[in-house]
Amino acid sequence: MRRTVQRAPNDTLPIGSPNYEAMFGDGKLRIAIFWGYDHPRDTIIGSLPIFTTLNGKKLFYKGLPVTIEVGMITQIDKNPKNIFKMALEDPTVDIVIYSGHARYGGGMAFSSLNDIFKCGNGDFIEDRHKKPYKIIKATSEDLDSTIFPNNYKIVFLNCCDSDGHFRESWKRRFFECGSPIELLTVEYPVFNFYDHKRVLNLLQNMLTFADWKTIKSHYDSEIYKRRNRLIVDSAYKSSGKRVKK
Repeated sequence: MRRTVQRAPNDTLPIGSPNYEAMFGDGKLRIAIFWGYDHPRDTIIGSLPIFTTLNGKKLFYKGLPVTIEVGMITQIDKNPKNIFKMALEDPTVDIVIYSGHARYGGGMAFSSLNDIFKCGNGDFIEDRHKKPYKIIKATSEDLDSTIFPNNYKIVFLNCCDSDGHFRESWKRRFFECGSPIELLTVEYPVFNFYDHKRVLNLLQNMLTFADWKTIKSHYDSEIYKRRNRLIVDSAYKSSGKRVKK
């Protein structure tokens, strides 16, 4: 049984940049943002005006207009877990972000603490939300039933120790589907009162065409008394294919 999460001894800086050409090629940047169960209400409300302002705005990439479309889904939406799966499978969605509980490696929690998108690495883990602690197997049936498209996409799992909990299972599924997806995970617990700052930093950097090194440095700087670091896994490594540029 795993009680602790393995972390990398060294913090490796990512190289390269997001594949902006692949994301902007159809003239739209479609972003799906999911706030998980029990996420602080003030954090969600604080981010809403910015996302509302971004929605429908245009940016220019290599002289061509790109329309920004932002969808924000919370626990009060109907079947948020199903919407999450649909966003992952939708070839027109460029960025999928989840910010919330990792359920100790069980998966993303949506409409309730037990409404979990199961995507664990197969370890036996302690569910510490109830006493006495419950031992469960971190299975991956929801992830395994997700058919990722053969389109470039960024998936950001902004939840506690998502790198140790989920990187292995998600990269395996990307490889099985042959999907050129960039996976962003986090080492160490996140501080969810400030998660909107990290999400906004990520999007602001991408809207100014920043490279991965810059995106990581801005994420890592929002530590607020807790140590965090962003891990970027290249789509080229996870799929075994290069994305056309």
